[in-house]
Amino acid sequence: MNAFAASSLLLGACLAGPALAGSCKQVHAEMTEVESTSGCNPGLASCFLGEVEGNHGLRGTTHFAADSARAGPSTSPGFISYSGPFEYRTAGGTLVMRETGVTTNGPEGVVTAYQQIVGATGKYAGASGHFFVSGHKSGGMVATFVNGEICLP
Repeated sequence: MNAFAASSLLLGACLAGPALAGSCKQVHAEMTEVESTSGCNPGLASCFLGEVEGNHGLRGTTHFAADSARAGPSTSPGFISYSGPFEYRTAGGTLVMRETGVTTNGPEGVVTAYQQIVGATGKYAGASGHFFVSGHKSGGMVATFVNGEICLP
């Protein structure tokens, strides 16, 4: 490949980047969840059900159930790490996430997590992106802020 062809290829790749970034949107939302033993996905004895209110159509209900959890490091007593599937169910479609986070062990405290899009339906079909979730749990309710990015094809 000659220098001109290589330069043209590199320039084309650089110009393609912003075009892809144009399909990405910053997401901001507030979410509340409660632990439940009814209304969970089939086969689950308990889950967290919630409501989300955000921009870019991220308004609807949520469902989460951890499929793994471990005690946190000995230098952070009282924390546990966990992971599981998380769903945002909106009028326009569903976002299926993999959530991995840490939280204080017990009904009161804090929670922070990372959510990666692993599947989607409706207007979100083919979407990629990630959210950061952070907040407090108190009185049986988890109240968090959601910030991140969703990229549509």
